[in-house]
Amino acid sequence: MQDAKGGILLVDKEEGETSHDVVEKVRRALRTRRVGHAGTLDPFATGLLLIMIGEATKLAPFIAAETKGYDATVRLGIETDTYDRTGKVLRTTSTVQVEDLTIQEVLKGFLGEVKQVPPPYSAIKVRGRRAYKLAREGRAVKLAPRKVRIHELVATEINLPFIRLWVHCSSGTYVRSLASDIGKRLGCGAHLAELRRVSIGPFRVEKAMASKDLQEKRDVEIRERIISLVDALPHVPSVEMDKEMAKRVRNGYCPRQDELDLAEYVSGHGQPFYKLVHKGELVAIAGLGDTGEGSYSKALRLERVFR
Repeated sequence: MQDAKGGILLVDKEEGETSHDVVEKVRRALRTRRVGHAGTLDPFATGLLLIMIGEATKLAPFIAAETKGYDATVRLGIETDTYDRTGKVLRTTSTVQVEDLTIQEVLKGFLGEVKQVPPPYSAIKVRGRRAYKLAREGRAVKLAPRKVRIHELVATEINLPFIRLWVHCSSGTYVRSLASDIGKRLGCGAHLAELRRVSIGPFRVEKAMASKDLQEKRDVEIRERIISLVDALPHVPSVEMDKEMAKRVRNGYCPRQDELDLAEYVSGHGQPFYKLVHKGELVAIAGLGDTGEGSYSKALRLERVFR
């Protein structure tokens, strides 16, 4: 691990374990409690889970907002109460009328910004309680639709009643709901049969450590796979600071644009966030806010400070 303060670990989650199970494995392997994750995967799903260690837990909102890529298999003709294969079957219909061209046309209708109703068996809170707990008690759960964005939705294989999909979507998208909605538009119903997350932002599952290896590898071997804080958000531009300014920022001082010479970054990158760095160490993440005095008058604000 390049940064002793923490970093992120890419883990390939196995089927059957929860995201929290993986967190506990990392806690035991590294002998530290300050571990979290970004982007929950359901127990039946596999694939990329980003584990945040130490100061990297402060990066959670930035990492969670990244787009996600999934390899998903939808089973047509069967609807379940959870919208996936683990649920109770509600309805079974024939898929004889479904044609490949119809499927392709239906998928096109989901591209772009769409309103999606989360599944009733989800962790969303309803009147202070998790929706899935209410659903398990047999209570009716009505969740408000949310705006999500589907960047890509491609049928990579059609072998009815199964459709294999590549899904590239915004944070907050429920692939279970997407599968259910596809079935409804095709008129035969559907549920999510398999799900594997292959990417989160710039990170790919091919670079991840298998979850089972967390129990077999030595502490030092795992730490060598940890991505440092400064490299955890590779697409966010870095702004170098001197030693004195880094010290002031760590003490809560928010520098002005002219103190960091941000003009070229504001006009060149157009990014909402910047990494404030000193000699390869992430000191803070700063955001830009409009002061109301013109398009080039932006005030910095400290979003996160790293000790």
